[in-house]
Amino acid sequence: MNLFRRLWMHLTSRLLYKMVIIYSLLVVTPLIVIISLFYFRSTEIIETKIRETTNQTLVETADKIDGILKLFEQKADNISRDLNANRILKNELDPEMFTLTKEEKSLYTKQLKEQLNLEVAANEMIDAIYIFADNGSVYASEGATEVESYLALTYIAHEVPGKLGWAFFTDNQRLMSAMEIKNVAMEKNIGMISIALKPDKVFEMYASYSDKSFYIANSGDLILSAHDLDSIGSRLRLTGEDKNTIVNKRISLYSGLVYYSMIPKKMLNKEINDLAYFAAGITLAAWIVVLILTVFILRYITNPLVRLARLMRMAEREEFKLLEGVRTHDEIAQLCNSFNRLITEMQNLIQKVYKTELLKKEADLKAIKMHLNPHFLYNTLESVSILAGEAGSKEVPDMIQTLSRILRFSISPIEDFIPLKTEINLAVSYLQLHKYRYKNRLIWQTEMDEELSAIKVPKLILQPIVENAIIHGIDQTGRPGMITIRAYEKDYDLWLEVEDDGPGFTARPSPSGLGTGLDNVTSRIKIYYGQEYGVSMEKRADGASGTVVRIRLPITLENKERDIL
Repeated sequence: MNLFRRLWMHLTSRLLYKMVIIYSLLVVTPLIVIISLFYFRSTEIIETKIRETTNQTLVETADKIDGILKLFEQKADNISRDLNANRILKNELDPEMFTLTKEEKSLYTKQLKEQLNLEVAANEMIDAIYIFADNGSVYASEGATEVESYLALTYIAHEVPGKLGWAFFTDNQRLMSAMEIKNVAMEKNIGMISIALKPDKVFEMYASYSDKSFYIANSGDLILSAHDLDSIGSRLRLTGEDKNTIVNKRISLYSGLVYYSMIPKKMLNKEINDLAYFAAGITLAAWIVVLILTVFILRYITNPLVRLARLMRMAEREEFKLLEGVRTHDEIAQLCNSFNRLITEMQNLIQKVYKTELLKKEADLKAIKMHLNPHFLYNTLESVSILAGEAGSKEVPDMIQTLSRILRFSISPIEDFIPLKTEINLAVSYLQLHKYRYKNRLIWQTEMDEELSAIKVPKLILQPIVENAIIHGIDQTGRPGMITIRAYEKDYDLWLEVEDDGPGFTARPSPSGLGTGLDNVTSRIKIYYGQEYGVSMEKRADGASGTVVRIRLPITLENKERDIL
């Protein structure tokens, strides 16, 4: 889902992509609607035609099957009139009236079975022929399977007197028929003949149909014949409600059997599907060709806008360039010309205003430096004066030497930016100078990664903060105090901290601001780097007394490190 969203955002981020997507929707949507209507309407027409054709084919097939079944009726009638069959059946009916010797009955039985075997051999569809005497005796062709449904066959034969009736059930998967044998002279039924058809030969009567597309069933949809022999005897699952199949039904007026033809619509729709695929392919190819042409045309239109957007992003980074090569006179050309005029005016303003601002900042920096040096010198000399007033000491020359080194660095004509290591060394020298006064009351430590030592920082930004930490922190307590100077990198910026464990904000003077020294440092930093950089002051994070002053600076490296102290 996120991948799809990112892809969609990428596509909609370009005007060219948006126009291509809109164009595609406007072209493809009507084509899809037209092809869909054409497909469904053509399918409906062809389905109607195919249904009529298949129904007519089913009528012809049903008539063909009925004609073949009628031939079996003639065969059954001929066999029932056979003299040997009548002699045997009359003897079975009334042995006293129609007496036969054992030899005669054996001879007539042999001749009857030979006749039945000849009839079976003459027609490969016939599986067996049975002749049932009225007392239940059976005379069948050679190899005949025992009949399972004798009583049902008698019912069928009785239902259609004088005709061959076809069973509404199967016997060992065979299609069965039955007809009464009537003696004309006696005007009495003397037996029954039954013809069983081979299940694997019956479907040759409808061999023109494909597999599982034609069934012979009874009125209860019990399958009597099908290509799939395993389905014989099971219920036919009518697919009349299936929208994917066309079902045609025909009831035989001769036999009462029901003929079903089932045609899958996918077979009917193959031609229309091929036509639809061809139309879709042609449409897709045409759309791709038009799309390629459209992309080239839209690129010609949107290229000036893309270049204009790129130049505007460059202008945000203060890289000003004019848009060249605009030869048209439309709305896009007017927009590009307006951008060129704006850039020209901005360059003129920068040349005028920016130079004036630089001169003003230089004057401000000089004023700050002029204020800083006397202020620093005053505080240091006051410390020397206090120490010298107490008693003569050997430490005074060391203090004066350290002070001279600091003053020499302050007024040296080197650049205004020095390595961080040099700036920290200067702050440590300042602490050493005050160590002579506060002795064991003043303790300090520095924390800095070695890889940060070459980063350039403005000169004399730590000294005023260390001075505040001593005067308003260490000096305000009667106990030993710790000053920590640390430097670290965070979010690609350089952070400097001066932390003391003095009384905190409550003992600080000038509560409305940071104090003169800190204000000067803040002003210098903002002039150099902008408003997002500067100095902040807060209480220690661990809840103990004391103050932390933080300086935020961008990271700037120098080519060659100079260490003056």
